[in-house]
Amino acid sequence: MDTTIAMMLAQDGLTNGAIYALLALALVLVFAVTRVICIQQ
Repeated sequence: MDTTIAMMLAQDGLTNGAIYALLALALVLVFAVTRVICIQQ
């Protein structure tokens, strides 16, 4: 594997991880403030 490809994969992984972490933090903040879990299906 080329070093450039490895660096690109690492950057993509960190970016995806940061996006998932921000989404999880947003959900935690919403549920912590409202203290209501309402999942309607």
